[in-house]
Amino acid sequence: MKYIVNAAPTGNISYEDLRVAVDEALPDKGGEIMPTIADTLREEGMQQGVQQGIQQGVQQGMLEDAREAVIDNLEMRFDVVPQSIIKIINGIDDISILKSLRRKAVKATSLDEFMKILDSIMK
Repeated sequence: MKYIVNAAPTGNISYEDLRVAVDEALPDKGGEIMPTIADTLREEGMQQGVQQGIQQGVQQGMLEDAREAVIDNLEMRFDVVPQSIIKIINGIDDISILKSLRRKAVKATSLDEFMKILDSIMK
């Protein structure tokens, strides 16, 4: 049953389809075990959702840390960072780009130079 549910494309097997299949496969006990099967599938779905939520939260945290590192480096070098640059950095969702920008923020000799680097990366 788990194989059928997991192998079928999303939305192709309804609860009713599964109930009919269980009733046909186990005519004497299908109605009795179906609630247990449904509970198990629901629990697995909830666990999968929690795992995905945790993974997304970790990813978002890593992105936020990387953005802050770029901005912190710029503030340490140039004191005040224009909102226009902060807005662009906060819009970047690629951690590898942010890591590269963090290194470039340390090496840039001016905010204008960093802005040119940022412009070239964003194109």
